[in-house]
Amino acid sequence: MKKIITTVALATMLSTAAVADDFDNTAMKLTAVTDNYSISIKSPKTGATEFAIGGEIASLDTTAKWKRNGDVDNYAIKADKSTGVGTTPLYAGASAEFSFGDSFTSDTRTLDLSPYVGVSHAIGALTPYAELGYAWQSTQKDIIDFDRDSSYIEVGASYAMSETASWKLSVVEARDADFDNAGDMQAEIGLTIKF
Repeated sequence: MKKIITTVALATMLSTAAVADDFDNTAMKLTAVTDNYSISIKSPKTGATEFAIGGEIASLDTTAKWKRNGDVDNYAIKADKSTGVGTTPLYAGASAEFSFGDSFTSDTRTLDLSPYVGVSHAIGALTPYAELGYAWQSTQKDIIDFDRDSSYIEVGASYAMSETASWKLSVVEARDADFDNAGDMQAEIGLTIKF
């Protein structure tokens, strides 16, 4: 319990205005995990609270998301699969996400395909990582016409406080389709509790 309180205090400190001003967006996320599914809530500075439920379907990590910003409701369904590369600390994966809702029309609902690569290595209870990802996007108007859309760089670390509780800190910087021009930078801290 003492470790959980310490983590909540750290999360609160990182979400203060002094830290938040260094980023375009900050978010706090709380996740409950069982052997079969997960439920999470994320509250970013932008105000679009995100609820998600996930589980494994046909060996894919599948998540359904609901983002609520005032009276605007948007939804996304995401399937993800990643794997380690031999005995190295490298991993690779890909995800597909379909987004729809109040902010989209029947012509602008989007499908994003995002391959990514990363490196992650456990050092005791701490596991730092770095990841690069890319996105191709199509709209429902022409669902098979994918265009290069964006890329991102993510760095962070997770820390296992116990067998049932861990926290994760990540910083994601959006980039353009050529990995050149930096976009928004988001910091997120999350607490995961296993049941």
